Amino acid sequence: MSRKLGSHLDSTKPAPKLTPGELEKSPHLSAWASEEWDKLLAELEKSGIVLAPAHRCTLVVCATLRADIRDCWTVIQANGGSNYCTAGTGAVKLHPAAARLDVLRRDLTKALALLGLQKPTPEEPVSNEPTLEDVLEGRV
Repeated sequence: MSRKLGSHLDSTKPAPKLTPGELEKSPHLSAWASEEWDKLLAELEKSGIVLAPAHRCTLVVCATLRADIRDCWTVIQANGGSNYCTAGTGAVKLHPAAARLDVLRRDLTKALALLGLQKPTPEEPVSNEPTLEDVLEGRV
């Protein structure tokens, strides 16, 4: 049985009642991860997302993933900006940093969802046209 993409994010459980508070930055973050922590925290605050100290671990993961993505981009730029390189056999292959980017982006998206950032659901379009149900039930 297949499930709708993202259905695992839907829950019937009530949202946990976390007490908002300041998040202490880990002293073990790399320099880039520390910069990404500051940027991410500012972006979340501007977006109105309230965080609790329980979110600290997830924010550390997000900051580290963003720093790793930044590192991959630096490696790709040093490679001439190409996502491809030449293998020892002479064959063209996907650069390892480019392949790692896909995994890092996926993981970052999952971690950001834990902080409350998810793809917005589109609003239902307002229309005066009859719906399929109206037509089938003869209400038109």
